[in-house]
Amino acid sequence: MNTPDGPLHIVFVAGEASGDSHAAAVARELRRLEPGLRLEALGGPRLEEAGVEVWEDFVAHATMGLFPVLKKLPYFTRALKATVVRLAAEPPDLVVPVDYPGFNLRLSRKLRALGIPVCFYVSPQVWAWRPGRIHKIARSVDHMMVLFDFEVSLYEKVGTPVTHVGHPLFDTLSAEVPQGDLTEELGLGPEAPLVGLLPGSRRQEVQGILPELLGAARCLFRDHPGLRFAVPVARPELRPMIEEMVRAAGGGLPLTLLDGRAHEVMQASRVALTASGTATLELAFYGTPMVIVYKVSRFEKACLPLLGIGLIGLVNIIFGSELVLEFLDARDRSGDIAREAALLLAEGARRAEVVAGLQEVRGRVGEPGTAGRAARCILDLARRRRRARESQSDCREGEL
Repeated sequence: MNTPDGPLHIVFVAGEASGDSHAAAVARELRRLEPGLRLEALGGPRLEEAGVEVWEDFVAHATMGLFPVLKKLPYFTRALKATVVRLAAEPPDLVVPVDYPGFNLRLSRKLRALGIPVCFYVSPQVWAWRPGRIHKIARSVDHMMVLFDFEVSLYEKVGTPVTHVGHPLFDTLSAEVPQGDLTEELGLGPEAPLVGLLPGSRRQEVQGILPELLGAARCLFRDHPGLRFAVPVARPELRPMIEEMVRAAGGGLPLTLLDGRAHEVMQASRVALTASGTATLELAFYGTPMVIVYKVSRFEKACLPLLGIGLIGLVNIIFGSELVLEFLDARDRSGDIAREAALLLAEGARRAEVVAGLQEVRGRVGEPGTAGRAARCILDLARRRRRARESQSDCREGEL
């Protein structure tokens, strides 16, 4: 049981692998800042490795998609009830749900109703779709820790205390060690620059995007025969499909398939042709100019403004306008993609504009050190909560 003079008690809730990793990094920083903390979690193996007492491997039950979630619904319902009962019986100084909004926002609402303070880490992407959700989120949390600086004003407008801690991705990228010298392996140099083709990691995404990226590469190579090209294969099971797509595109293109090593390709590339998503933020970290390609039907494209979706590239959303061109079409735009890529290859005004904009994006996300900033925010909130509880207890004793 928690006592006024006992260690601060903080509980994490992480429901998927990425959240488990983010929470573990924060837990290590908390231990460094205050070794005597009592840290518990409904989480996974990374939190356990960080020295946190994990009640159950919640991450092992992570699911995606409607039908898998429905199949697991009885388990999640039981887990939600059991977690609320456990925390109500021994309220911690702070609960830190990490991402996983489907479960964690429901839990947050129930905990806040019980007077248990909630500091949510990684805001749902209300700026990308269903912006009206922010009002419901605001009623569910006491404090929000956000990854992007533009999210701060969104929560301030609805009266939710908020702290910008930055994106943990930048910590990960800063700590990575390359597998080898890609420049030497691919024979790169000033006369043989690299163009990275990054079609994503999901099968459907690769099927839709890679043919257009290869078409753009062929257009580029026709006018710039010194170029080299590389496709990082995100998962081994995608390699046969990608090899077949490269064969179908025709020979003569100096292209290398690499198992993994996407970040090395990003860093070594003069220009990247990429799917939207986290890859755009990773490229911004390395300062690599890019062109964003995504396949949507005419109907889907017409619906985007109706859904409140303007830009889809994360770098553009952070920048606030279309710094990097987005090609969202059902039809083949490989020629247009190649023309923009050619401008970015050259030492000219367009490349300088994009490079400067990416540097601004990196600054707005925040420098490495996200886990430390999040840990300090959590400690401050937990200490304030502990002091408030002690003050209330003193008042009640005074009344007696």
